[in-house]
Amino acid sequence: MLDVLIAGTGPVGLWLASELRLHGVEVTVVERRAAPDGRSRAVGMQAGTLDTFATRGLAQRFIERGTPVPTGHFGAATTRLDFSTVGAVHPFMLALGQSVTEQLLEEHAVAVGARVLRGEEVVSLTQGPDAVEAVIRAGGTHRTVRARWVVGCDGTRSAVRQAAGIDFPGQDTTLTGWLADVELDDPPTAPLAATGPAGSFLAAPIGDGVHRLAGLSTATMHHGTGDPLTLEEVREQTRTLLGRDLGIRNPRWLSRYGNATRQAARYRAGRVLVAGDAAHMFFPAGGQGMNLGIQDATNLGWKLAATLQGRAPDGLLDSYDTERRPAARAVIDNTRAQLALFAAASPEQIALREVWSAALTEPRTNRQWARRIAGFDDPLPVGTTPGGHPLNGTRLAGLALDTAGVPTAHPLMHHGRPLLLDLGRTRTPCPADGLEQRTGTVNAEVAHPIWRDVTAVLIRPDARIAWASTDTDAQRRAADCLTTLRTLCR
Repeated sequence: MLDVLIAGTGPVGLWLASELRLHGVEVTVVERRAAPDGRSRAVGMQAGTLDTFATRGLAQRFIERGTPVPTGHFGAATTRLDFSTVGAVHPFMLALGQSVTEQLLEEHAVAVGARVLRGEEVVSLTQGPDAVEAVIRAGGTHRTVRARWVVGCDGTRSAVRQAAGIDFPGQDTTLTGWLADVELDDPPTAPLAATGPAGSFLAAPIGDGVHRLAGLSTATMHHGTGDPLTLEEVREQTRTLLGRDLGIRNPRWLSRYGNATRQAARYRAGRVLVAGDAAHMFFPAGGQGMNLGIQDATNLGWKLAATLQGRAPDGLLDSYDTERRPAARAVIDNTRAQLALFAAASPEQIALREVWSAALTEPRTNRQWARRIAGFDDPLPVGTTPGGHPLNGTRLAGLALDTAGVPTAHPLMHHGRPLLLDLGRTRTPCPADGLEQRTGTVNAEVAHPIWRDVTAVLIRPDARIAWASTDTDAQRRAADCLTTLRTLCR
């Protein structure tokens, strides 16, 4: 019997497989497609995702294949978001095609022991008290496999979600945009956004000499998502929306996309869970979809591993739903707001877009939204002690350490266990029964205003701060830390 069966070899399924293997879980990933998809649905890897990969020592592999982009947009506003302010280890968005991301993630997953089977798909599930029976179709044959847990990372039309009886409420597409991955004779020197009464236009490099063009035109936004998109229409729309021709040629992918917005009513049904696009779909604004899914997988991986291995406290796995559903809802809300700016047509709507662009010139507002789009400004209601510190529930981000040979905490998290940073000025380790076996413990110093009085922090495997203390008494610190640690593992 399998420990975990994952459906889908997109970035989310492959990253979840790697996270489970980090904890010794046997995992098999099945994929309906017989070969990798050469199209790049996602082309932006946010700083939050790069920081996540940095906690496992993998970020540089992606950076070497992509192009750092220091700014981003919100609703095609002319004032761009400055990612250098977000406090990340890698403070930029990485332009990188999803096909390359999937290649690198699959190489890693297989290297750490995940089994990947292509040309196979889940067609039905039957749950029992201790396992799930999954019927797998491969070509013209069917077979039944048993797994202790099944996770659907198989996209917005998820067969796993449907087989588990998880509802997917929301709204259907009411308008469409278009995208084109093309080569350009006259490429822009930097990512650009253009807006006007006719609609909105975006252009950005995605590597290998290819640019992603995307447009939302008042003249064509009511086409169906299945309507064909021609190269000539892309050229015409570019001239209309941008005011000039970029020398568009050699199309790699032409497509229309819609604003259908849905979220799974629950992320767990018994022994079946969903993540990524199987759990949420929304208008692709700001490059947030894949990045949100990677955080789903990072949140779920250590919790599911602990549950399988009998190390999970009561309610730990259920916290996947209670933590990740609000995170997705916040992204859905901001993409809807961005769509309103993209589609602005009336004088009032256009004025709203201009006011918003002016608001982003204020540094604090710009940083707030840069952090949100990058995936940092979403604190979680983790199980903290009464009177918790403001750091509790936040992401670690690029915290600089004054520790020999370790510039940030991320290299200290490669093991995937909780990490205790002892910042006490007395350099006294936090003593507690079993603490050393359950966590990595490091003495460090931090030079950052919000950390000025912090004496210890406990960081979860997904780089969320579970507990922060300002207590100078090492014994009390140890007792409080152990209380929180028992909500993470046993």
